[in-house]
Amino acid sequence: MKLSFVCLPQKRSFVTLFFSLLLSAYSLADTPVSSDAAFSKIVGSAYSLKNGALLYRETHQMLDDKSHKVEYSEPDGRVFANKTLDFSQSRITPSFSQVNERNGETIDVKQANNRLEVNYVENRTAQPEVGSIPLVAGIVVDAGFDGFVKQYWDTLKTGKQMDIEYLVPSQQTTFSFRVAKAECLDGTQDGAMCFALSPISWFVKMAVDPIVVAYDPLDKRLLRFTGRANICDENGKYQSVDIQYHYF
Repeated sequence: MKLSFVCLPQKRSFVTLFFSLLLSAYSLADTPVSSDAAFSKIVGSAYSLKNGALLYRETHQMLDDKSHKVEYSEPDGRVFANKTLDFSQSRITPSFSQVNERNGETIDVKQANNRLEVNYVENRTAQPEVGSIPLVAGIVVDAGFDGFVKQYWDTLKTGKQMDIEYLVPSQQTTFSFRVAKAECLDGTQDGAMCFALSPISWFVKMAVDPIVVAYDPLDKRLLRFTGRANICDENGKYQSVDIQYHYF
């Protein structure tokens, strides 16, 4: 059974949709935000799905109950990117800003006047791309996917599917994805509950595997993220990663 979470106009073109693959799962790996008050720090280690090499680490810290900071660091510990998230208006559609010093990519998404104002710069030589999207209830932004999973946990765990519109900052628009309970991947912690985020478009399905996230069903903490990375390398490429989370 499928439940429609939001029904927004779909914007589709071959080129735009293909390019959106690079950022379709933007920041799903930033999801530990709302049920981790007992921990002062959360560290995710991102390994290449191609060869198992450690690509980077992401360190999450709660600044207060409404804001969240993420530092991205190279395997040698050097910080190369920062992100701040503001959940004061919504757990599902937060405002956020991100700066990646690897290539100069910047993203800024803010709520203002019932709209999402999006400012995206691909790299140090690119011009800003600015867009404005009506703030319709139910749009999922960045780490707001975690808020969505937790808010609709009881529905999703029954096996019902839910459709969402996910913001893709590089395109200043949203794209349709389907969220559903899924089998956990090999190597996932025993007893974990897993969900898959899959593009609805048949074309995108042919080009990219679903993103799979694993949660501890007792406290709903994110344990693992497998799929397209949310941070690019120095060449602007987004790699496929397996991120394991540890709580301190």
